[in-house]
Amino acid sequence: MGKFFVFFLFWTSCLIQVETLTKFRIGGELACAYNKDFQYEVTLFEWDWIDDDKIGFVSSGRGHGSGGFHIEGQDTHDGPRNNYFDMYLQIVHTCNSYENFRQKYNAFIGHFPIKHGVEYIKNYNINITNAGSYMASKRKLINPAAFAKFHDENSGSEFPLK
Repeated sequence: MGKFFVFFLFWTSCLIQVETLTKFRIGGELACAYNKDFQYEVTLFEWDWIDDDKIGFVSSGRGHGSGGFHIEGQDTHDGPRNNYFDMYLQIVHTCNSYENFRQKYNAFIGHFPIKHGVEYIKNYNINITNAGSYMASKRKLINPAAFAKFHDENSGSEFPLK
């Protein structure tokens, strides 16, 4: 009888620890009003007070006018006394008037009730034209001293003869 009681306590403690997942399947179109090719990366995040949770893999692509994305993620809970997932898409893109400058835009997609075992399937159309804040460039910058030296060597005429 004692072994059965120990086994019963072990089994019930295992059942209490099991948490089921709330799943997300998010897709849609990113619209760019500029007549140019652009690149993008879309990541699914759950907003938190201290540190946001990345709950999906990155969906990346290229587009001209528009580009599609599909991303999946899952989460178990959102913290104490919170019954909703506060979801947003972080979109890093080059849809602006500059060449290869990246912008980061957070598009809020809604509050989703935490319902274990539920799968949310949503589609969004998001205009990212010049949306978000500019990020640091990945371009190699010109050394100003080398540029000045090159410019001084040829400053005698507009078209130096050799």
